[in-house]
Amino acid sequence: MTDKNAFSEEVWQAELEVRADKAAAEFKAFVKTVAQLRHPVSGCPWDLEQNHESLRRYMIEEAYEAAETMLWDSASPELLDELGDVLLQVVLNSQLSVEKGQGDIEDVVKGIREKMIRRHPHVFAPTDTPISSQEVSEAWVSIKQKEKPKGHVELTFAKAKKVHPALTQAYQIGKIAKKIDFDWKTPHEVFNQLQSELKELLHEIQTDDKAKIAEELSDCFFSLAQLSRHLGLEPEDVAHRGNLKFLRRFDVMEELAKARGADISKLGQAKLEELWIEAKQKRNSKVNP
Repeated sequence: MTDKNAFSEEVWQAELEVRADKAAAEFKAFVKTVAQLRHPVSGCPWDLEQNHESLRRYMIEEAYEAAETMLWDSASPELLDELGDVLLQVVLNSQLSVEKGQGDIEDVVKGIREKMIRRHPHVFAPTDTPISSQEVSEAWVSIKQKEKPKGHVELTFAKAKKVHPALTQAYQIGKIAKKIDFDWKTPHEVFNQLQSELKELLHEIQTDDKAKIAEELSDCFFSLAQLSRHLGLEPEDVAHRGNLKFLRRFDVMEELAKARGADISKLGQAKLEELWIEAKQKRNSKVNP
């Protein structure tokens, strides 16, 4: 955090001017590089075959990979590299748009810059009245509503119906439900709901009705996502951490097996369980020496 007493507005603005000039030069060169990939005669054959629909998966993949590195050190070189991959998707899709006469990267940058200024009047048109983070969030929602066309009526859960990973969508649904007071009051209440859903799932598993099992399992996922929200946690982030935890521990298992000259794919369940416990103990000893 910046020490406000040691802060110099002049120095900060001068450094920002240098950074912006350097970024402008690099961005200009990058836009030209990406455009060259789509050159009708000498461009890259693969890039020339792409359209917005085919590039959609790469936009999602690159965003996920960048988000993964955010779980590490935010100053890591890997994060900068992944952010570059995300930027490539933005500029490449903008290049496709200009070829269709539907706008250019200039419109993208100008649009988001104007939006940030418009939605942050406390920064770009400040008053002497202090504003809290909560008030900023409330003002953001109010300004966003005013930007909508006159007569526009948006359904309550319209935002949550947009494409999201399932757990993120469940989180969005819960946030909206809370705003209209259609939510549990405490994490304990959500936990009770989850237990109820798990009982119903167990019943359907015993009846072996695949359709009903899937339905009850979906209720469990939804309730678990709401429990995460009530505990102040992002369900997608929590689920991802669980995946990484498993993968890291299995890496240790493979190292142990390799050191003993064993093929981990042929050890069988009992031996794998033993290695799992050993790997868990080994990782815990590293975390808590």
